[in-house]
Amino acid sequence: MFLIFQGSMGQVIVVLDGEDHRPIPNVIAYNADKSKTSLSDLDGKCDLSKFGQGERITVMHIGYQSVKGTKGVLLKKGKLYLELTVEQLDEVVMSISKWEQQRKDIPQKIAVINSKTVDFTAPQTSADLLQNSGKVFVQKSQQGGSSPVIRGFEASRVLLVVDGIRMNNLIYRSGHLQNAITVDQNMLESMEVLYGPASTLYGSDALGGVVHFRAKDPKMAEEGKAFSVSGSGFSRYSSANNEKSIHADVNLGGKRIAWLQSYTFSDFGDVKMG
Repeated sequence: MFLIFQGSMGQVIVVLDGEDHRPIPNVIAYNADKSKTSLSDLDGKCDLSKFGQGERITVMHIGYQSVKGTKGVLLKKGKLYLELTVEQLDEVVMSISKWEQQRKDIPQKIAVINSKTVDFTAPQTSADLLQNSGKVFVQKSQQGGSSPVIRGFEASRVLLVVDGIRMNNLIYRSGHLQNAITVDQNMLESMEVLYGPASTLYGSDALGGVVHFRAKDPKMAEEGKAFSVSGSGFSRYSSANNEKSIHADVNLGGKRIAWLQSYTFSDFGDVKMG
């Protein structure tokens, strides 16, 4: 009986936290085809007796980095230390409420379109960017124009804001308003859409909602450099509506001051069908 007990104990590994060396319960060990599995107990002990000596085993637990090895290698170690997995999440900071706050703290429904979406979709205008997102209906009766509609409200009932500065108000025309296209979409860091009335924050102009355009921030010189220059540009032609666009931006960065400017010229013709 003593020999049997010693043999069974020799098939057990102890799984511990690599930082504080505490035992980790419910760690799963499985073979390549997952036909054999074993779980660690509250003391972190995991029995590997059901696995073959040369069988490759994966030891895994949520929140920790997985460890792989043959049964012989794992038993030789005796104690297995798992390292925590670091999950880097993108911080979501909203300015739709006039000050920066986390998205989860905003009670109203919002939609966010970031600069990566702008680069990927390459919209002709900022209003086209809204339309391509599928989150806002855009009335478009001519090329190069567009009037965003939020829940049936548009023009003077939808407030357009650029970095906190309003572009329109209630005395503007109630018909289709094309002010959104005057914002250079290639200069935007993000575009935030607030659905529903926002008069408490923005005044009576925001009856139907708010479209908040956030421009890119100038970048300071990198550490160790006194001055830096960066920029980008592109030209585009679209045969569908004879669009001709050219864009260029430049960023000058110092240690204490930075300057960013963007230029875009676009010309549109009629839409060709067929």
